[in-house]
Amino acid sequence: MLDYDTVRFPFAAVLGRDVFKVRRLERLHEYLLDHRRRSARNARLRPRDNLMVSAMMERQPADADFWKVYHGFMLAQLAPLVGRGISYTSHPKLRVHLSGTASVSSFHHDICVTRRIDQINFWMPFTDVDGGATLWLESDYGRGDFEPVPVRYGQVLIFDGGYLGHGSVANDSGVTRVSLDMRFSYKQATTRAEGVSLMNRIVEVLDQPRRRCGAVGPAARSATTREA
Repeated sequence: MLDYDTVRFPFAAVLGRDVFKVRRLERLHEYLLDHRRRSARNARLRPRDNLMVSAMMERQPADADFWKVYHGFMLAQLAPLVGRGISYTSHPKLRVHLSGTASVSSFHHDICVTRRIDQINFWMPFTDVDGGATLWLESDYGRGDFEPVPVRYGQVLIFDGGYLGHGSVANDSGVTRVSLDMRFSYKQATTRAEGVSLMNRIVEVLDQPRRRCGAVGPAARSATTREA
């Protein structure tokens, strides 16, 4: 788990201001239900509402404030953590899982879709999440013993999503989850060995006490490459 400063990188505040026009992202389901009641519409939330709400992000231009914060985070936080050049998704999908709706992602392994054996996953929620609102992971490769991973706003879950099973369940938590999921790799990487090396590097650095990725040092501030 990678911790970061939400004052320096105010993702939730920018999303609330520019995209969803709300003060509290975790209450998006309440805002939506209230709007429908006032419009005399069916107030029931359905799975497709998650897609409708997340699509609001697509109206943002490529140079929107949110993406400026995102790219700044990649350069200042993730690249120093990795210690060498990285390639990452330039404009990853924003995901929304409204409280009261069914699972938005069945359990899966990303390698079945991406075919990228060199990548690992970066999952960043902008609300505190647990239970039905968070991502569920298996404890080790192939075990299938999925459990929820509690993550708070200001943390990033980094894991080997190509090969480690993960997904979601019905969100009965009372909290709406807004999150960003992205994949990254060493620059110009193509092999599984490079993906394993990258994951091991991150685990090693994050396991070191009192060592924050922002203090890794100037030698680790490597170039980054954005992928479409």
